[in-house]
Amino acid sequence: MAMNLTPVKVAVSILEHHGVLMCIVGELALNYYNVPRVCHDIEICVSKSSAQAAAGVLCSTGLFEPFELDNDFNNYTEYKRGFPRVHTTRWTSPPQAIVIFTATFFGLDPIEEIRIPPLADQNIYVSKEISDWGQDGIVNLPLPRLPPLLRGLAKRFLDTRDDMAMIAVEQLVDGMNLDEAWAQKHLQDSDPALMTLVVSQIRSKRLRIDYFSENSVTCFISDDQEAENVRLIPGFEQ
Repeated sequence: MAMNLTPVKVAVSILEHHGVLMCIVGELALNYYNVPRVCHDIEICVSKSSAQAAAGVLCSTGLFEPFELDNDFNNYTEYKRGFPRVHTTRWTSPPQAIVIFTATFFGLDPIEEIRIPPLADQNIYVSKEISDWGQDGIVNLPLPRLPPLLRGLAKRFLDTRDDMAMIAVEQLVDGMNLDEAWAQKHLQDSDPALMTLVVSQIRSKRLRIDYFSENSVTCFISDDQEAENVRLIPGFEQ
């Protein structure tokens, strides 16, 4: 079923109208970069001082209301603990939840420097994972550039051993068929441990192709043509 982007577009409009800069992270950002992940909560990040304020702004419109996670966290949701969560009111069915992180949590501060420039009037390649969005669907969505997104997730794993961050690093390598030349170009100023982590995932990407898969490039990329196409996704080289 096609992802309903209306809630996130409404949230973007409300927050930016109130001067709150934000960026989409989590499963939607991974989908954008050709990773096949089911989107549960919409995840966004704002500046460190704005997370609770952003939740309050959204709820003040009546279009959203507080909706806390159950206390029964698991390995897949533990990273959301302590961050505000809201969901849409009766104008969507089923309700769509939004978790509001701080940008520092993902290493994406300052937000204005890590977002992809506006895509309006550009003919862009759209990953098969979001083909149902269409180009019009992603224009003006505040999405992160790939280098800071990958760097932030890798650093989070190294700092906290967050398994979900490590999974996302691996999946971004496979979804975008990253190579060592890309890593040297975009991550050269990173900590050596971070570079080692990313390069190890790059060198092992072909080992992650399932024996029964018809894919020949990575577990997420079928052939050389698709591998060339994903490099045209805005944010890959920016």
